[in-house]
Amino acid sequence: MSSFRLKKQLWRRWRRWKKALWVGTACAVLIICAWSGMRMSEDISRLLTGSMSVAEQTFAELNDRASSGDILLPGQVSAVFEQEEQEVLKEQASNQGNATLIKAIADSGLSRKVHYKTNYVCDEEIRNVPQAMSPKELQFLIAEHSDWQGKIGPEGDVWLERNVNDLSPSCKKEAYIGIDNEGNLTLFKGPPKREEALKTFFQIDIGTMKSALPEKVWRQLQGGIRVQDIHEYNSVLSTFSDYARDNAETM
Repeated sequence: MSSFRLKKQLWRRWRRWKKALWVGTACAVLIICAWSGMRMSEDISRLLTGSMSVAEQTFAELNDRASSGDILLPGQVSAVFEQEEQEVLKEQASNQGNATLIKAIADSGLSRKVHYKTNYVCDEEIRNVPQAMSPKELQFLIAEHSDWQGKIGPEGDVWLERNVNDLSPSCKKEAYIGIDNEGNLTLFKGPPKREEALKTFFQIDIGTMKSALPEKVWRQLQGGIRVQDIHEYNSVLSTFSDYARDNAETM
């Protein structure tokens, strides 16, 4: 074989190797780009579907309101964030208090009885657990009720307490708002004639009210206005607050 033919064959092989090398490199680049794109789409999807913090949720709400044409004053924006901050701080304080309670229970090693107390707008409800619970059971119970505030009472029992902005179930069944013998707007258990007052709000300027409202409203107030939920409760208070002699609510 002549040297010329040998060089020609080597040159052809080199061209085939070079072409294969370029094809392999191009395929590798395409694979890397596709993999990077998938990772990026996963990150974007996680950002879009993941849970937002309180601040992010608040910002999104404000942004939606601004997009819909609502005018947001600086005071409104700051008030929203202050309210969210207060809720976060309140939740953190409650969690810290329950963490301290859990530690105290674990350190004592004592079994304790448990009481659930719910404070409603017009009443309170207490439920008692008949059997004492071990420290481990108590720790699990308190952790499961993170939205309740826990404490150890004077007798060593555990109290879990929460506030509910509503009327209690018993209050919804027989709550009336009327006027007592001294002219005070009062929440009664049953009609006012039974004189079972639950809560006194304020004294009414009866003369002003009679001149401004129909006579039948005064008669309804004397007989008691039935309220069955928090909306009716607030509505009646709002109506007669215009005729209050003072703004201080007494208990």
